Amino acid sequence: MPSASVELSAIAAFVRQHTHDIRNHLNGLDLEAALLAEIITDSDGAESVVRLRSQIRVVAEELKALLGKFSRPEANRAPIAASELLLIWQDQAAALGLDSIVWGTALHDEKINVDVAAIGEVLKELLINARQFTGTTGLSAMADWRGGRVEFELRETTREILDPSSWGVQPFVSTKRGGYGLGLWQAAQTIAANGGEITRAFLPKGTLVTKLTFPRA
Repeated sequence: MPSASVELSAIAAFVRQHTHDIRNHLNGLDLEAALLAEIITDSDGAESVVRLRSQIRVVAEELKALLGKFSRPEANRAPIAASELLLIWQDQAAALGLDSIVWGTALHDEKINVDVAAIGEVLKELLINARQFTGTTGLSAMADWRGGRVEFELRETTREILDPSSWGVQPFVSTKRGGYGLGLWQAAQTIAANGGEITRAFLPKGTLVTKLTFPRA
């Protein structure tokens, strides 16, 4: 079969429409499951319906998250103390079960001008990737400011040599279960839309360093 080059905008349009159709079907299934919950009286059947509705909602949320990765970032920027964003990052780590992260900060009252919700999702994406590919141990994070710029840094201890130079540059670079290179690519787009920069480096002793840098407001 001959290869074809398809514009990302065309793929995004397809995903938006297809996701919309599937979510409509899932809503219908959820309503049918709600009806079953009213009809079924035995405990085993009732528990099965609860599990069914939970699975339907998980799929719906996964589709919603996938759709969000195809949206062009439009930053609603406002000044925020960088230390507050660090607190949001710490809360996210706790919610993800990453309680063993070693935190550090040299921030005072420095502010950055960003879309807090959008950058919060980027920081969460970094944590999710770290948990999935590195594990829950050997993680450290810090926030600092240097030369008029605020830095958020995540360090991961890895078991193998990595080359992160191409990460986040192009989508669909991976076919692993649950990830297709979209998360890091969308994160890079979001950071750029907020006037920031993301860099990654692999240190010789097996440490992957990811930095998010933003100018002070």
